[in-house]
Amino acid sequence: MTDFKRGDGSPRYFIVGARTVKWVPLEDGGLRVLKLDWDTGLFIPGVEYWEKCMFADDSEQVSEDEFIQQTEAMRRELFTGDNAVFALYGLLDTIEATARTEGRPLTEQERAIVILTQRKTHAMFESVCRLGENYARKKPD
Repeated sequence: MTDFKRGDGSPRYFIVGARTVKWVPLEDGGLRVLKLDWDTGLFIPGVEYWEKCMFADDSEQVSEDEFIQQTEAMRRELFTGDNAVFALYGLLDTIEATARTEGRPLTEQERAIVILTQRKTHAMFESVCRLGENYARKKPD
């Protein structure tokens, strides 16, 4: 693991169970622990995940790309909406459904489109989505 005390100001990314967690170093040397909130899809304080990230059997430190992929997969699974983010989620759903229907894995080009699109939706989610206005939690099946 990267040591924050060495001056590396980079965030760390974790998957604990199915939840994504990020550690964001603060300028004063502190650390902000943020967890994906199941109710909003936003990142909220989650200091209780510091210990889980370090010691839980179901915790894994991952790359930023893996973190984004997992976060966006959870958001696509948990939420529905009517805005640009959900339009892009629809594109991803279509790409993946087409591959499934054809009984094949995603092509390299399709995988690249999915990865680039999820990076875009990840960057857009908190600025575009307004809970109750243009997106909501999906109802359980």
